[in-house]
Amino acid sequence: MPKTSAGMKIKVLDPFQDAKTLWLGLDKPELNQIRKVFQLITPQTVGSKHIMAGITIFSPGEASSLHNHPESEEMDVVIKGSGEVVDGIGNRRPFKEGDYMFIPEGEYHQHVNTGNEPLWLLWCYSPQGSLPED
Repeated sequence: MPKTSAGMKIKVLDPFQDAKTLWLGLDKPELNQIRKVFQLITPQTVGSKHIMAGITIFSPGEASSLHNHPESEEMDVVIKGSGEVVDGIGNRRPFKEGDYMFIPEGEYHQHVNTGNEPLWLLWCYSPQGSLPED
């Protein structure tokens, strides 16, 4: 459980102990879209009402599916690694450790790890949205 002081509503979370974890892309390994997701800030984990946030880790060469969040804006922060973000028509833009990304509501996008080390991507949606199923 998240660490709290008696009566304190603020939560301090360890992504590897307190998150809801799931693997995406395992059902179609040939697409090279396998990644581990740590859902940290959700209605289920902390009772959030307006945002959803967590970390996704991609091995070198792996990517998310091309997806969107129809009702949500997304902000990403590159914690470790580098890669490219791809939009719905195939435009690519590189990113590196320390960069922020803003993805408008409904915009199709894909994150690709083009580096030689794991990519750690912190993401946040508002209002709360769902993760792609694949």
